[in-house]
Amino acid sequence: MISKSFEIKDYMLEGALVNGFWMTLEDRENLTTEVVYTPAGGKFFGPAATGRMIREIAAKCDSFRSLLPENINCEVAFKDLDNLTYSANGKLPEIRTTEHGEIRVIYRFYVKYYI
Repeated sequence: MISKSFEIKDYMLEGALVNGFWMTLEDRENLTTEVVYTPAGGKFFGPAATGRMIREIAAKCDSFRSLLPENINCEVAFKDLDNLTYSANGKLPEIRTTEHGEIRVIYRFYVKYYI
């Protein structure tokens, strides 16, 4: 059962603003958090900034995973990048980054097995 969640401040990333934040407890085994990141001080994330954001979001998922019980996993889906999905402590696939006005992601926390 999922019994821990994170606060909006835990999702913050340097160089980005959180412009949308929704948490949904789908059931006792699945919690999703949708976050919309927008650039701080600009209209767009350039290709380099987009790549950096993707890596930082994946690292954030890894960090969340390290704070959770061993049977809870974190994965993140990048909605604006063909729903590219990253699972905590996995390998982030190489992608061609482009300019984005926002980066929308869904962090998903789920029970892998019961202990």
